[in-house]
Amino acid sequence: MGRAMIITRCRAAVLSIVILAAGAATAESELGTTTLVLKNASLIDGHGGPLAESSTVELAGRKIARVYSGDYQPETNESDGVRVIDLHGAYLMPGLWNNHSHLADLLPDPKGILENESSIRATIRAGRNTMDALRGGFTSLRVVGESDYIDVAWRDAFDAGVFVGPRIYASGPPIAAVGGHGTEMNGPKVEEASTANEIRDAVLEHVRNGVDLVKIMVDELSDEQIKMAIETAHENGIKIVGHAAEPGAGIAVAHGIDGIEHGYGLTDATIEMMAARGTFYDPTVVCNLSADYIDFREQHVDAAGYPASAAARQGRVLVAYADERAPEFAARQRRILNKSLAAGVAVISGSDSNPIDEIGILEIEQLVHSGASEMQALLAATRNSAAMMGVLDEVGTIEAGKVADMIVLEKNPLENISNLRSVSMVLRNGLPVE
Repeated sequence: MGRAMIITRCRAAVLSIVILAAGAATAESELGTTTLVLKNASLIDGHGGPLAESSTVELAGRKIARVYSGDYQPETNESDGVRVIDLHGAYLMPGLWNNHSHLADLLPDPKGILENESSIRATIRAGRNTMDALRGGFTSLRVVGESDYIDVAWRDAFDAGVFVGPRIYASGPPIAAVGGHGTEMNGPKVEEASTANEIRDAVLEHVRNGVDLVKIMVDELSDEQIKMAIETAHENGIKIVGHAAEPGAGIAVAHGIDGIEHGYGLTDATIEMMAARGTFYDPTVVCNLSADYIDFREQHVDAAGYPASAAARQGRVLVAYADERAPEFAARQRRILNKSLAAGVAVISGSDSNPIDEIGILEIEQLVHSGASEMQALLAATRNSAAMMGVLDEVGTIEAGKVADMIVLEKNPLENISNLRSVSMVLRNGLPVE
């Protein structure tokens, strides 16, 4: 069976589910009839300002209606149908983003599952991974490489209300030079292109399949190919990011790429150009860990009061060692992150590895372990992420008129970033996630 047929049948299966569910009443279809009030919140609104204690947030359907200091203040005497939740000082903040997601990928893959896996099995695992991520506090995922447009299919299924899952910004397969990075791996299938025209055709194929962004593997591409990819994406109204080291990163930034992934060896000149042009930086700290750093972060999470089960610890350590770096390499990347923050580059958070929730939280923690402040890390995983995808007018902060994608934490993440692990409630489109 050809690749095109596999894609068509996979997407058709999901579309059938969407059509069957269209006539059924969903929770989201009734959002306009219910008002939810969250009072006595310690509010971290995503703007970078100080914590606002004793705050109240009112929801009208799926959106935030009012945010104010003090106890609940009904605008009328009528309160029938209003659900009021007293948070008793718990911490309310925007939902988290994981910006470097591969929904179905396995890294490492010691059992070789990906070698001969069908698209259908990968699709099932991707759905489980994304729904688990939502329960862990990740209300939005930016995907930067997925086989067979699995991410597009799940995005559409979630948007249609077939399942309750996070907001997905889909990219489809990465685009690379023939034989370039990713083509030799068992992860997401990579679209190969040998000329600038083939790069353009690959981007246009992605557009036809409904992606929100594309990802290119910058390092083996020519200047002409990089420029063509960026221009084609922007002409078609989608974002473009690049897996990049120097000197390719600097070339891509100069041509107007929206974001740099990894950014291995970024020079001071490239960092300054990124700050000036508004280019976003996803450092993927998880890809730049030395053995000492891995030990340090495990001790830190334990000391914060979140000891992991033996299986969870083994899994996240296995992920870290799959991409272990020399101490000098890891230290250099930490310096690059701190230079970027100091220069005013908009840093975002993405974990690259799975599970999206556990490694996603670990990635935000590692931003702080690498030198970012707790507030900088929270902004990387909320406001900056929404700004990167051009949806800051919809999500990313807590303010009137925005969609109510929020999380409630029992402990203050501004005191210790590991308190992101104390999630007690997740709201997606204004509804608590069960």
